[in-house]
Amino acid sequence: MRKYSPSTRKRMGDLAHGMRIQTSVVANATYLDQVQYEIFNVYGRILVKQLYCEAITVFGAQGTTLLFNATFTVPAVAVQPMTGASAALTSLAQGNRAVYVGGAVASAPVITGGGGVSDVICQDPQIIGSATIAGVMGVGTIGILTAAASQLSGTCQFVMYWAPMEDGSYVTAIL
Repeated sequence: MRKYSPSTRKRMGDLAHGMRIQTSVVANATYLDQVQYEIFNVYGRILVKQLYCEAITVFGAQGTTLLFNATFTVPAVAVQPMTGASAALTSLAQGNRAVYVGGAVASAPVITGGGGVSDVICQDPQIIGSATIAGVMGVGTIGILTAAASQLSGTCQFVMYWAPMEDGSYVTAIL
């Protein structure tokens, strides 16, 4: 059986699944409170291959919904939805996820059925970002907007797998 070094395995994963970026673990009461928050900076154009919100600890019993969106400062583009609103994240168990499925903009993130097991993946990635204009790379963010109710307890983390669509494109975590 072949043995690959950790760096070779990481490179293979980047090529097959996209580069991984994640936020810090955040308190739901702070960031899932019916306000827009930016979670990732996007420079240039990228292909979003996977994006999800994972419950690190059990969510509160509030019926919070979540959607992912994008905003750009270069060129100036107002908030654009990437998804529709998810089903309620009521008492989301540790390890469950609200998963972006890609495709049509109105497609809602799907809540996974079991902690630590995602039975849903993105089948139709979206291109996010803008072309270079007069030598200036497009700049924007991917954010979240929650509605219906504010979460009062629990913690979560946002994870994204992405691939660059032009030279110099990259993503950084905001939270």
